[in-house]
Amino acid sequence: MFAGSRFCAKCGAEVTRDVVDDATPLTCPRCSESMQALRLGAISVHECAACGGLWVDPQTLQKLCDAREEHAGVVSALAARVPSGAAVPDTVRYIPCPQCRKLMNRVNFSKTSGVIMDVCKADGVWLDRGELERVVGFVEHGGLTIAREHEREQLADEQRRLTAREAGFVSRSADVGMINIRSSTHGSSSNSPIDQMLRDALGLFIS
Repeated sequence: MFAGSRFCAKCGAEVTRDVVDDATPLTCPRCSESMQALRLGAISVHECAACGGLWVDPQTLQKLCDAREEHAGVVSALAARVPSGAAVPDTVRYIPCPQCRKLMNRVNFSKTSGVIMDVCKADGVWLDRGELERVVGFVEHGGLTIAREHEREQLADEQRRLTAREAGFVSRSADVGMINIRSSTHGSSSNSPIDQMLRDALGLFIS
């Protein structure tokens, strides 16, 4: 069968997802049910049969975003799965990582997608039912490419600001040096209110 196919072209049988033996079963952070390790095409995830949520390690999520040929098969397989439990309430709360049990951070995928994922930087990403499909749709419509380009532009702007700030710092430092030279040359004028005001002002800008 071709990668991403949902039905066999010869016999018409529907693709079934491979259940993977898991030596370290994980508990769903949403409903506390046991999760099952599954293989969806070329990627492996943990799924909660009760709420339909998915636990994905960062490398797998990156692989899925990069491999567009896998998207159709993954979305079809997930759509065919009907959770056994009630829908997850649409409430904002922090949930624990299934592996380290520390509370995860809530992060907007690619900053602009609108898909709020629960992320443990050390272990992985939690996606409520339907969120992986939304991530795939965002990538399919070029959202990831646009976000990366925007990030590159922001980094370039920040570099230009940093360069300008450093150039201004050097210029102000030179001005301070000139003021100190004039003050020492004119003797008593170094204590004048004007000179002190300039030094104070330049000091504020430099700091």
